[in-house]
Amino acid sequence: MVDILREPVTGRSVWTAADTGDEDSYARRFTEDDLEEFDRALAGVKEKSAQELSKRDFPLPSFSEKVRDVLDELEHGTGFVLLRGLPVHDRYSVEEAAKIYWAIGLHLGELVPQNRKGELIGHIRNLGAKGHNARGYATASAAAFHTDQTDIVGLMCLRPARSGGISLVASAMALYNIVLDEHPEWLDILYERFPTDWVSEEPPGSPGWYYSRLYSYVDGLLSSAYRTGRILSATRFADVPRLSAREVACLLFLDEIPTRPGIALDMTLEPGDIQFVNNFVTVHSRTGFVDDPDDPAFQRHLLRLWVSRPDTGRVVCPEYHYWRSGISRLEWARSA
Repeated sequence: MVDILREPVTGRSVWTAADTGDEDSYARRFTEDDLEEFDRALAGVKEKSAQELSKRDFPLPSFSEKVRDVLDELEHGTGFVLLRGLPVHDRYSVEEAAKIYWAIGLHLGELVPQNRKGELIGHIRNLGAKGHNARGYATASAAAFHTDQTDIVGLMCLRPARSGGISLVASAMALYNIVLDEHPEWLDILYERFPTDWVSEEPPGSPGWYYSRLYSYVDGLLSSAYRTGRILSATRFADVPRLSAREVACLLFLDEIPTRPGIALDMTLEPGDIQFVNNFVTVHSRTGFVDDPDDPAFQRHLLRLWVSRPDTGRVVCPEYHYWRSGISRLEWARSA
């Protein structure tokens, strides 16, 4: 028997862009004290790459207080954080900035693989990928609202596009409340186990899709795994049951909500900005973008981290917990 929350979600995780105020109300800026601490840590790891670093290699005794603040906001607050203004290309090289970013991620949790190739640092830029199996982060196209398969996803901007590429974040809890208010007859659909497309990231033995729910209610906490696009995409498999008209209507309605004016918060990430979002309480996307073919300074390039918190993070259902080891470490289980 699946527990269903039939009352509105309350608390800080429920918000709209109209509630957040201007950037100064939510952005946390790196201070000179922070940068000096990074300088000291970097001096001791000149011979190591970012992915060779452990927490012990890159101690952050003072910045750790800010890390605790970030975790509190991600786990118990709005579910998103913007760290603004790491001086990349000026004070720090790209390699040094990547080390700082990696170290912050280590202090937030365990860094896990983001794809079947086992990548721990993802490079988000337009690689001209095309076709059904192309991952959205390798194109310049707009991305639909979704969640990634881990607790926290981080993005650090190295270079922006010439235009576009705006990051969009919305509260999955606010979306739930809108469904409850406007279409309560669809509430049960949010808890259905839908076949969901792996998009070519499946473990060996998988049929190319897995089961997942859009929302789950465990121990008084509502969490989301919002992948409507992958649910619709999974119908390309012959062994996946067809969606009912009611289910399709609900999925399309869900996708429409964060596009309403005032629902999603937009962030224009500049070089050195770091964004973290909690996948269990927010959804995210980005607008399409155009790079400058002649100026590398305006060819969009972000670094991505997946941060897992299996022991100290949010209490979630077994299906959601399954992802916490990272994609390349997953073993196929039909029930997952």
